[in-house]
Amino acid sequence: KFDWKKTTRWKRKNFDLHTVVGFYISSFALIIAFTGSMMSYDWLKYVVYISTGGEKEARFIIPENEGNQLVDNDVIPMDNLIVKLLKENPEAEGFELHYPNSAQESIYVEVSNSEGLFYDSDFRFFDQNTLEELETPSVFGKYENADVADKIQRMNYDIHIGAIGGIVGKIIAFLVSLIVASLPVTGVLLWYGRNYKKKKLNVN
Repeated sequence: KFDWKKTTRWKRKNFDLHTVVGFYISSFALIIAFTGSMMSYDWLKYVVYISTGGEKEARFIIPENEGNQLVDNDVIPMDNLIVKLLKENPEAEGFELHYPNSAQESIYVEVSNSEGLFYDSDFRFFDQNTLEELETPSVFGKYENADVADKIQRMNYDIHIGAIGGIVGKIIAFLVSLIVASLPVTGVLLWYGRNYKKKKLNVN
C-alpha cells in the first residue's frame, strides 16, 4: 500500500507507483494481454478452442454461393434481403451488410442483438443469386447454435475491450491499459536512479 508522508522522496513515490499499482492491476493486465494474444496468434486461438471442446473452425469463413439463378433481374438481391431481415429480426439493434468480393462469395450479414456487444451477434450468409441462407463451418454463425467453446471464442474481443462488463468494464479496460503503459516509464526511472546512484558513489 501507499505510505506517503510529506518527507517521502520522489524516488520512493516512483517505486510505489511501479510496484503497488502494478501489483493490483496485474491480473487485469494478464487478461487483456492474453485475449489480445488470441487475436494476434492463430495457433493460440486454436489451442484455446480445442482445449475447451470446440469442434468447428475457429476462424471466420464466408461460404460460397450454391445457386446460379438470380431471384429478380430488375432488383439487386441485397435489396430484397434487407426487407427479409427486418421482418425476421424486428428487435435487432442493427444490421451490417457486406457486399460479396467475388461472384462466388455469398452475402455476409452481421445482426447485432445487443447494444455495445459483439459476441451474441448472428453472423448469417446468403447466396447472392437466390438469397438462400447458407451455413458456415465457423464458430461465427448464429448465436443460438453456439456451444460453450464457441461462446468463449466469440467473447474474446468483448473481454479484451471490456465491453463484456458494459460501460464499467470499458472504463476498467481503459484504466488498466493506461497504467500498463505507465509501468515502463516508472521502471526506466527506477533503473536510471539505481545506476546513477551507483556511479555517484563510485566517483566519491
